Amino acid sequence: TMSDNQTHVLDYLDAIKRGDHEAAYAAFAEDATWQTPPSMPWPARFEGRRAIFDEYFAVDKGLFTTGLDSYDLDNRCVIAAGEHVVVEMTHRSTGLNGKHYETDHCLVFEIRGGKIQAVREYIDSHYLHEQMMA
Repeated sequence: TMSDNQTHVLDYLDAIKRGDHEAAYAAFAEDATWQTPPSMPWPARFEGRRAIFDEYFAVDKGLFTTGLDSYDLDNRCVIAAGEHVVVEMTHRSTGLNGKHYETDHCLVFEIRGGKIQAVREYIDSHYLHEQMMA
């Protein structure tokens, strides 16, 4: 049901926030995909939950002081309809370069069979690059 899907996504986000990788990993289907904007400085699409965690999330170790241990994510708006849960959030952190990082982004989750099947992430890639990599 819609509320089950919303609960599943919020439980996943809570797990990520507190660095519970086992719970976060278990929230995804094995063949899940994660898509980022093509302007991001890495591949735009990650195939399979192993790649999502080993390749995509691992990038954060080289960007943020908290690495993968915890995330300051503030869920500003959550909309659930059918198989989709959309979360608008603010992500705050400090870069390894000492710069403050705070930006809003939006994640569209597709849920099938009680697991996250697909995520499409919409993020200000220019801001990310300016704050973290420039």
